Amino acid sequence: MEAFSHLGDVVSLANLAAMLLGIVVGLIIGAIPGLGPPMAIALMIPISFTWEPQTALIMMVATYAAGIYGGSFTAILLRAPGTSASAASAIEGFELTKRGKAIEAIRMSTFASVMGGLISGLVLLFLAPPLAKISLWFGPVEFFLVAILGLTAIAAVSFGALLRGLAAGMFGLFVSTIGVDTMTAFPRFTYGATGLLSGVGVLPAVIGLFAFAQALTLCEGSPHTNISGKSKLSWNIWPKFSEIMHCRWSLVRGWSTGLVMGMVPAAGASVAQWIVYSWEIQRGKPGDQFGKGEIKGLAATEGSNNGVTGTSLIPMFVLGIPGGISAAVILGALMIHGLQPGDTLFTKNPEVIYTVMWGFVLANILMGGIAAVLARTMAYSTLVPRGILAPVIMIFCVIGTFTASGNPWDVWIMVTFGFIGYFAEKYRFIPAGILLGIILGPIAEQGFRNTLVLSDGDLISYTATRPIAIVVIVMIIGALYFALKPKKWETAAETYDTQADEYAEGNDD
Repeated sequence: MEAFSHLGDVVSLANLAAMLLGIVVGLIIGAIPGLGPPMAIALMIPISFTWEPQTALIMMVATYAAGIYGGSFTAILLRAPGTSASAASAIEGFELTKRGKAIEAIRMSTFASVMGGLISGLVLLFLAPPLAKISLWFGPVEFFLVAILGLTAIAAVSFGALLRGLAAGMFGLFVSTIGVDTMTAFPRFTYGATGLLSGVGVLPAVIGLFAFAQALTLCEGSPHTNISGKSKLSWNIWPKFSEIMHCRWSLVRGWSTGLVMGMVPAAGASVAQWIVYSWEIQRGKPGDQFGKGEIKGLAATEGSNNGVTGTSLIPMFVLGIPGGISAAVILGALMIHGLQPGDTLFTKNPEVIYTVMWGFVLANILMGGIAAVLARTMAYSTLVPRGILAPVIMIFCVIGTFTASGNPWDVWIMVTFGFIGYFAEKYRFIPAGILLGIILGPIAEQGFRNTLVLSDGDLISYTATRPIAIVVIVMIIGALYFALKPKKWETAAETYDTQADEYAEGNDD
């Protein structure tokens, strides 16, 4: 294959240096709430103007892969996801941290992310042209149905508080409608506030609901205690074979979901993680502890968000259709260097595109080693007293939110959602449900309205002619059935709690 003829081009000194720079910058910026991969990539563009195209693009795809994983550090250790792609990981990951298993969570996250990115990179390298056609199968009705499929995750992540979870999701959907209507240019629910005309962004909502709310929660405890309850940490940063085997099918489901969702424009890791997380909850077995620190849930979400990275670049390289914001920034860099995405990119500039793809694969491998070293340092944050950690998180929340947009209104939105997330968690109204509504609301609304236009009002007949739409509808029905069906692991947990209460009462007597 032609791809192998360009394998040696990636190991030049310039390419390796650019790759390492991208990995380090991506890991650090991705871990800071509010910044994330798009900003990290954008910051790298100016310094690469005079570089060779393949060297510049290798740095950017390495920054992208590392930035997605970097957001998991703070999600797991502090419940402060650096990116929206790590929000689901914050649920199980932080619960593991509170149980003193931060290192176990980080090492599973590292393995899942590295392997997910590596598999995704190999798919990008060898199957990009044929798989790019899958992106063309998705129209407005498919986008709408994929968003609905993502919303079914609310039932799964409610953990027994279904009505509260649905209420949280409805609130999130309402919030997603705030701002100027894209079709009519009419301001909705802004009440004259100019800062709300652009709507409520996903990043301020994520930072507020998880990071700022977590800082408020930390203020409740003794200022001298830490999160993990430990005084020292283990240094075994790579998962044991037994741990990998325990999570093997969760990893496979995470990687598979990420590969597929990466090829769906506008979906990506933000949607993939919630779909696979709800899938894991529905497939739980007796003894599983979802919502209380289940390593299988973390393995699935971490596998999915990095499994997205390579396949999200496929429609961008082959069709010029970016699969997400990060891919859109890379697309801009591609064109700045005089390269035109499409089939001609593989025929006129094969030495560039295949070198970049090999660079993406190698970057995911190197990312594992660098991340392991960086994770050891960041894990010490779980030993920092709450009295120091809480204000530091708040400061980073404010800085990250303002830096991301330069809009002071976003800071106030973030703080508002911080208090909403704090009280939602306290009264079991599921902050994850609010976030799902905010992320998926615009996708669902835009897809539904465009479908009504294309179908000329005959929505059912139009949908029936779309095979992918029918498949997604079947998946939605199946997801709702299994979400509402009593789960074995929940029943077992309830039985255990009942027996424990009866045993305690018997001893009291």
